[in-house]
Amino acid sequence: MASEIIKLPLINFSVPNLKPGTPKWNSIKIQVRQAMEEFGCFEASFDKIPVEIRKAIFDASTQLFDLPEETKLRCSSEKTSIGYLGRNHSALSPLYESMGIADADFSEQVHSFTQILWPQGNPNFR
Repeated sequence: MASEIIKLPLINFSVPNLKPGTPKWNSIKIQVRQAMEEFGCFEASFDKIPVEIRKAIFDASTQLFDLPEETKLRCSSEKTSIGYLGRNHSALSPLYESMGIADADFSEQVHSFTQILWPQGNPNFR
């Protein structure tokens, strides 16, 4: 039995003068809806973000979600969208994981979050 490789939809948001109500906006809006309905996510392309920054973000995300489950669970919360939500939370989406930081716009909160996951520190995640 051959395994099937799923490729996420790539949606380009680098369209000049992309504004609500324009035909291109409506086309992209349809692409987003279809991607979310079929895959639950998509890859967004936006040429104003350098490739190096995108790679660094994906590398940091991989490093975060590759942590052991028991480590990630230290960042749990009763609040919706805050803390770690593991893969087994829903039979409808068994591969879904998320991690939300409360008050992520305050560097102290991000530092506290990082210390919970990496007590020894992590210079790549700040």
